[in-house]
Amino acid sequence: MDRISAAGNLTIEMKPESWRLIANGGGQEQVLAEAAPGQPLHYVSMFAQKRRLPDTGVLTSDQIQRVVLGWSQQDEAWHLGLLLDAELATARGSRWCEMARWPDTGYPDSTMFSDIALQAGRSLAGALNRPFNFITPAETAPSPAPPLPPLPLRLGEWTLTKTDSLEFHRDGRWARSRVLRFLWYGLLVAVYVALSLLTLQGQIALPRPEFLPYLGLAVAVLLVGGMGYTLYQLLFVPNRIVINPAARTIAGCKGRRERWLLTPDAYQSIYVSQIVGKKGKKAVSQHGELNALLISGRFRFLLEVGEGGELPRQDNSDLLVELQPQDVHTDLQAAGLYVAQALNVPCWYDRRGR
Repeated sequence: MDRISAAGNLTIEMKPESWRLIANGGGQEQVLAEAAPGQPLHYVSMFAQKRRLPDTGVLTSDQIQRVVLGWSQQDEAWHLGLLLDAELATARGSRWCEMARWPDTGYPDSTMFSDIALQAGRSLAGALNRPFNFITPAETAPSPAPPLPPLPLRLGEWTLTKTDSLEFHRDGRWARSRVLRFLWYGLLVAVYVALSLLTLQGQIALPRPEFLPYLGLAVAVLLVGGMGYTLYQLLFVPNRIVINPAARTIAGCKGRRERWLLTPDAYQSIYVSQIVGKKGKKAVSQHGELNALLISGRFRFLLEVGEGGELPRQDNSDLLVELQPQDVHTDLQAAGLYVAQALNVPCWYDRRGR
């Protein structure tokens, strides 16, 4: 049995009787996809969702034209995937379905992972009984990826900067607005409690209906709850998100204090999510979020931004694709790619139309 590591905390397990793609993390392994001679390719729902595959959990040999391993000059990585038939390609918007990748960024040539990628590709083609194509760097036309917008990037109340690490800083407007809200709620509580108690003690004539003083006390209780939540935000909600490329960690910090930490075995990719609507004749992002997809399948929320960023006119339908530099149109998308590249994980773009 051979086991090969790939980017994104993935492992490929090759046996004479099977080929399996496995997600690692948290001390546990989850089989994402499995192929065996004479059998269709089986996969789990998480694998299907990311790659826009049918939710049946099965790809037959008729739906797979060939297995392809090729070098991408844009991200300097080997990509192993399936070339799907025309009918399935039309439904999902692409013939290419990536299975694994091996970045060679930073190495003097592109051969660092070519041998193990070639082994994984031939093994997958054999298990599926489909033709195998190997596209070498010499056969790939060089097409440098367009540069991302320069840092710092302004994302609503957040700013992305870079020193030894990538850091999102929340500006002081957020804290000031919470302080004002806390004081305003406190003033309203004092007014509601004072008027209600004076009325119940008979110092002010009872209003009609007579339950209004009790309603005032109930509103005061709700406002006290709002004050407590606002105080919690001021004291504990992170105002810095720190991405450490060397340790490949993501940390949420309040000042100098670390509130939470994601280590490399806890996450598998970065998600940029945007709700897209119309503003006149333009398509714009109405709401955006940056999240880390955990190995467990859950998300760790990083930050959100409000309206901002014009998109191509056709960008108004639901879509889930791996984000590439040439597809970046908003600062939030650029920030997501900066983070993903620093951590050496994929960046997925989740677009929802409105």
